[in-house]
Formats: sequence, structure tokens, C-alpha cells
Amino acid sequence: MFKNLDIAAGQIFRASTHVRRFNKAMRNPRQAQEQKLLEIVRANENTAFGKKHGFDKIHSIREYQSRVGANKYEDLHPYIESLKNGQGNQLTAEQPFMFATTSGTTAQPKFIPITEAHLKDYTHAFQIHNYQMIVDYPQSAVGKFLIITSNDEEGFVASGSPYGAVSGLLSKRQPPIIRRHFSVPYELCKIKDVDMKYYLMLRIAMAQDVTAVVCCNPSSLLLLADQLKEHANDLVADLCDGTVKSIYAPPAHLSAAFEKYLRPDRERAMQLERLLDQNGSLSPQILWPNLSALICWKGGPMSFYLERLPESFGDVPVRDFGYMASEGRGSIPLSSDGAGGVVALTSHFFEFVEEDDLDSTSPAFLTADQLQVGCRYYIYFTTNSGLYRYDINDLIEVVAMKEKTPIIQFVRKGLGISSITGEKLTEEQVLVALKLAVRQLNLAEISHFTSEVELGFPPHYVCFAELNASLPESMKNEFIRIFDHSLKMQNPEYADKRFTKRLGMPELRTLPSGTYMRLRQQRVEEGAPEAQVKIPLLSSPKSFSQRLALLEASC
Repeated sequence: MFKNLDIAAGQIFRASTHVRRFNKAMRNPRQAQEQKLLEIVRANENTAFGKKHGFDKIHSIREYQSRVGANKYEDLHPYIESLKNGQGNQLTAEQPFMFATTSGTTAQPKFIPITEAHLKDYTHAFQIHNYQMIVDYPQSAVGKFLIITSNDEEGFVASGSPYGAVSGLLSKRQPPIIRRHFSVPYELCKIKDVDMKYYLMLRIAMAQDVTAVVCCNPSSLLLLADQLKEHANDLVADLCDGTVKSIYAPPAHLSAAFEKYLRPDRERAMQLERLLDQNGSLSPQILWPNLSALICWKGGPMSFYLERLPESFGDVPVRDFGYMASEGRGSIPLSSDGAGGVVALTSHFFEFVEEDDLDSTSPAFLTADQLQVGCRYYIYFTTNSGLYRYDINDLIEVVAMKEKTPIIQFVRKGLGISSITGEKLTEEQVLVALKLAVRQLNLAEISHFTSEVELGFPPHYVCFAELNASLPESMKNEFIRIFDHSLKMQNPEYADKRFTKRLGMPELRTLPSGTYMRLRQQRVEEGAPEAQVKIPLLSSPKSFSQRLALLEASC
């Protein structure tokens, strides 16, 4: 116990310099952001991109905006392809040592170059986040952190550099004194079989005093709880014998990394067996009574999963992981209230375009000091990895201010809108309608949900719902009635299209238990980081249904 507290104290001491720098930046965000921008520009003015855009003549935010246009991935793709083939000095003077792959739901992964300078910026934000976590929840530092990450070496590009997930890289790069505080080995991220990964995770972590669980997507927490409930008896037996059920045993090339974690612990196994007999099943709340904090995404559609966490984890505070992506770290949550975090001023340079201004002929690009509470903006990144005025296609909302700096929270992907007939249906509206139907009908049976428009005469929305129990036809009809009515009340355009019969009545299609688990496995096999797999509440036409068809064809 005291050793872990010493580790936590050491981490707080190291993070304190990061915190002081960030606190100073919050008091003068404009100055901090211009300083960060010019640091990036000066370092890269002799690159192919820097020469083309006159970086040597840029000495202010305004000059940067006048010389460099907004970029999508396609605009930077030629430079990135050159980097992947081993050519240097394209976007950054520093050569990337790996490429982070995005976890888009349908498109082929994008390759985001990662440099040491960028990783330093990314880690800087984590240091501040972790510092505040330990200050607010000191008990979490007494035990072990269960951190769910994805593989940072999914493969290698032509130059020989690896590509994969930033989460795995961050775990691997932690110094040994910090890694000893983690409950599972780094090598767990290399297991692509989702069932095997979660069984091994539980087999190892159930023998330890886990006081915090860290992951990106809260659906991973629910999956962890479901797997524990399903495999409790086997897990306890394996813990007692120092074994692993054969179908979940780690691959031979990784087995050495797991050996010390899989020793027999008969005393702990007997304790868990008694708890299993008393309660009829095991849950994370029962397994880890000292659990003090959960860290995961809370913004956007995540509330559908967050509301179910207390069933398995009890009344444990949930801290938002922060608005982040493979491209960079956008915010640093400093409290557990809501899903907001302070703009990561000292990590990257950010620009914002108001939601309603995006489609204008010349949208106004704002800086962090110009944002207003209650307004929504599309966010653009400039980073030390070579992303310049990069359109990440995310919509954020300013929910409050800290000092003079906005607190932002993720709302949705910019493409989280479906508009076949001009209805402009958003993922948020689908979430509200879903939650209303579930609440009014007391439908605990729905474990996963996706809505997708189906083209036809007229087109209509199909609600795919994975159920853990069957529903009578009358209940299905009532669900659709409530769902449709809620969308009409929220969205006048949807109501008009329904009234004029340009949109038909929604339809509910139920999916068997385990479907989304298999979809998750499908995405992982395609190269998506398991810990970041996101299956949206609102899908673009044919995207989700085609995935289902592929899944059914493979069975």
C-alpha cells in the first residue's frame, strides 16, 4: 500500500511542473496558443509543407491563417504517403517513429504521423489529467489501475515504422516505476481476439486490488462486467489452480509476458467463491470493493452506456477521459462534473468555426479566447505531428469557463447527421428518443442500438436493437411510436418530412444477443484499435446494415 502511495506522490511531483505551466496558460489563452503555434511553425519551416506555405514568414496567428488553408486528411495524404515510404522532411523536420491509425466506423484507417515532440505534447496533457485525478481521488492511487488499451503495432508501413493505437504506445512508454502500478501487462493489448483479451484481463485483475479503471469507451466497461458475469465460475477456478481456460490461453509468443500474472491464489479464489455463492454472480463492484474512480469518455452518445454503469460498478465517480483522438488531445478534464474539459492550450494549437458558419463561403476561424459559453464549434488542430489547421470533423460545445479558457465537451462527429430528405437528423436526437422510449417502457432488454436510414419509397429509419430478452410485438410497436414522436418533437424538419410522407414510419429490427460483440471483433480484425471501437447510434445509409450482412455471411 505505502509503496503505491510513494509512486503516486512521485507522479504528482513530476506532474506539478506541467500543472503550473497549464495554469499560467489558462489565465492568458491567446498568448499561450500563439506561443504554441509559433513553436510548431519555427520547428518545421524548412519542411516540404513549411516551404510551400512560407512558414519562415509567419510570426502571428493571423499570418498563419492567411498562408495556410484548412486541411482535410486528403490534403495531407500525399505528404503522409511519402513519410510512410521513408521520405523525410515532409510535414515535420522530425521523422515520425510510428503512425496512429484512426478508428473510423467504416472508412479505411487514416495514418496519423507520430513524432517524439507530438508524443511529449500528448503526454503533457495526460500528466495534468492524472495529477488532478490523484488529488481528487487519492484512494485510487492505493491499489492498481486497470487500463484497457489497444495494440500500437498492428503492422508496419513501407519505411519499417509501426502503425497502431496511441493508447498502447503510451502504456509501453511509461517508466517501470509507473507500470508497476498497472494491473495488466502491456502485452495484453496485442491480443486481437476480444473474448480472449477480456477473459485474460479479468483472470489477472481479479487477483488484485483494482482502485481505478481507465478506458476510452464506456461500452468497454459494460463488456468487462458482462464477461465477468458470464465466466465467473471458470475465472475463479483458474485463479485457484493458476491456470487459464485453454481457449483463452495467451498465444505462445506472448505467454512469457503473462506467466507471473497467472500464478495460483487459492486464498483469493476461496474468497471470490464465497462471494459468488452469496450473490449468485460476480460484478466489478463485488470484485473490487475499493474501486474509487472510472475514467472514460462521457460526451456525445456515451450517456446511453454511462447510465448502465452503476448496475455493475456501483456509485463510483466517473471522470471524463478528455476529448481526444489519434490526431491529438483536445481537452483536459479537471473535475468529474459533466463531460467537459479545459482546452489543452499547451499541447496543440486550436481553431474553431461556429456550427452555423461552417457552410458559409468564408467561415470565420476563431481562437480559444474568442469562444462563447453555450455555443457549438467545429474544431481544427495544428500539432507537432504535422497536422496543420486539420479538420477533424468533430463538433464541440463550450459549457463553461476556467479562468479565461473555455471548458469544452464533445457533441458528435460532424458526420453524425442523416439527411436523406432534408430532415437533418442528429445522433443527439436519436439518443434522446431512444432514452425516452427505454424509460417510458422500462426496456432494460435493449443493450445496444443503432439507427440507420433505409432507402425506399419512401425512405425510413430502421432501429437495430440488440436484446437480451424477447419483446412482444405490442411492445415493439409502442417503442417505435414513442421513438418517432420524440424525433418529431425535437426536429421540425423530421416532423415535416414525416407529415408530408417523404419519410416513412421507423421500423424496429431486433438483433440476437452477442451481435455487437461480434461487430466489435470484426472491426478489430480490420485493424481498428479494440479499446476505441465506436459503433454509432446513427449510421450513414447502408453502413451498419452492410456490416451486419458481412457478419451474417461469415457465420
